[in-house]
Amino acid sequence: MTQDFGKLVFHDRIATYTYKGVVYTLKSNCYEPCIFIEKDGVDICLLHNAFTIDKLNEVFSAGGAVKYYRDQKFDEEAFCRILAASIDSKRDDMDLDFAAKLVKDWN
Repeated sequence: MTQDFGKLVFHDRIATYTYKGVVYTLKSNCYEPCIFIEKDGVDICLLHNAFTIDKLNEVFSAGGAVKYYRDQKFDEEAFCRILAASIDSKRDDMDLDFAAKLVKDWN
């Protein structure tokens, strides 16, 4: 059985991420490339050193992958896995690099 890692939908500068039947709102700011994962209007996790929603929308809409440092690249599916790992970890704050390592631990 294949695990479902959720689905991203973009709405201007906000995105929704549906995972395990729950809809999360993803927001970013222009001061630090980070992503706020919200549930019911409450921040549940902050991903530092991530990307802006605008950048994710631009790249994923074109079928591409965002480039992270150390030449890592994340396409939309890989990024959804990172979001799922972030949510499942129950941590309220982490770097994107740490979240990506959590995904590797799944495999």
